[in-house]
Amino acid sequence: EEHEASYKNGEAPRYHARQVAMRRAQLTGARVVLGSATPALETWAAAERGAVRLIALPERIGARPLPRVDIVDLREAPGPGGPVPWSEALERAVAGALARGEQAMLLLNRRGFSTFVQCPACGTVVECPNCSIALTFHRSPPGLRCHHCDHRQRPAEACLECGEPVQQLRGAGTQQVESFVAERFPTARIARMDVDTTRGKWAHHRILDDIEHGRVDILVGTQMIAKGLDFPNVTVVGVVDADVALNLPDFRSGERTFQLLTQVAGRAGRGPRGGRVLVQTRQSLHPAIACASRHDVAAFAKAELEERRDPPYPPHVHLANVVVSGEKEPAVAKAAIELAAWFSTLFAARPESRCDLLGPAPCPIERVRGRWRWHLLLRTSDATRLTRLVGYVAEHAPAPGSVRVVVDRDP
Repeated sequence: EEHEASYKNGEAPRYHARQVAMRRAQLTGARVVLGSATPALETWAAAERGAVRLIALPERIGARPLPRVDIVDLREAPGPGGPVPWSEALERAVAGALARGEQAMLLLNRRGFSTFVQCPACGTVVECPNCSIALTFHRSPPGLRCHHCDHRQRPAEACLECGEPVQQLRGAGTQQVESFVAERFPTARIARMDVDTTRGKWAHHRILDDIEHGRVDILVGTQMIAKGLDFPNVTVVGVVDADVALNLPDFRSGERTFQLLTQVAGRAGRGPRGGRVLVQTRQSLHPAIACASRHDVAAFAKAELEERRDPPYPPHVHLANVVVSGEKEPAVAKAAIELAAWFSTLFAARPESRCDLLGPAPCPIERVRGRWRWHLLLRTSDATRLTRLVGYVAEHAPAPGSVRVVVDRDP
C-alpha cells in the first residue's frame, strides 16, 4: 500500500518511508517494489515520466471479476431518515446477504457515536479546551472525547452558554452505525472495528478471526476494514457516507477518497459467489466517486493531475510547510508575520533561493494540545532548490523563545 498516508511521519524526523526506501535502494543497488491498487499521484506521475516502471496486474487471482459498484445518491434515494445515512437499496442488499448466509461490511470513516454535540437553542457546539475542534460523543465508554489530544469529559446536563437542558447529537460515527444496524437486523451478529475496539492486545486479530470463522454477519468499521482483508463470504460492501473526507481542507482529499473507495470495494467478491458494492453519496458526479465506481485508476489520475495544475499542487510542484506554534496566540501570529518578512528579505538577497511564499495564516486547526499554530507554505517546481532552502531555514529562521518553528518537507 505505497499510497498510504501513514508512511509519512507526522513528528520529527518528518520523513516519508517511501522516499527513504527509494534512497536506500539507490545507495545499496537494491530494487524497490511499490505495490498498490491505487498508486499515489506522485508515483503515477513518476511512472509517466519514466522514473518508475509501471507493471500492471489487470486481473484478479483466478480471473475473478471485480465487483459491481452501484452509486446511491442520498439526495434522491428513499430511506428512513435520521442521523445515519441509510437507503432502501443498502437495506435490501444487506438483508439479501444475511438471508443467503453471506457476510456484509459497512464502512464509515468516522469513529465515535456522534461527531459533535450542539445546543438546539443557541447553536453552541461543545469544543475541546485544548484544541480548536468539536468534541466527539462516544457511547462506549460514555463521554465526550477529543481525537487529537484525547481530552475527555462528561456531557453537560445543560448548555453552558444559555442553559437549555436539551442537547442534540449531530453526525454519525461507527458506534451509531453499529447501534442503528443492530436495530434494523436484530438477529445479525455485528462487530465493529475501529481504533476504540482494537486498543487491547490481539483485539484486532480476534475480530478478524470471528469473521473468518463465520461468527460475525456484519462488520462495521473505519478505514481499518478497507485494506488487506480477504474473506470469500463477504459479498456486500456498503459505504455509508462516501463524502466524509471529500471536502476536507486538503488538496489530497479527492485522491484519498478515491483510494479508500477503491480499496474497500476490493473486499467484495473475493470468493466464487461474487460481490456487490453500494456507495452512498451526495456528490455522485465527483471524479473520485465516479472513477471509483468504474475501478478506473487511470481516468482518476488523469483528471486529478489536470486539476492540480492550476493552482499548482504536487506532483507538479514541491512544498514545504513552515509551522509556527506557541501557547500565546498573539506571540505566534507576530512571529509568523516576522518570519514571512524574513523570507522576503532572504529572497531579495539570494534570488537563487526564491520560492513562492503563501501565508502566513492560521492552520486549519488553529490550536492543538494547547498550542496555537500559524503556517507559511513554500512552493517551487525545483526540488533541489527547496531542499537547500529547507536546510537553511532549519538553521537560521528566527524563532523567539516562546514559539517553535517546524519545517515539514512534502507535507
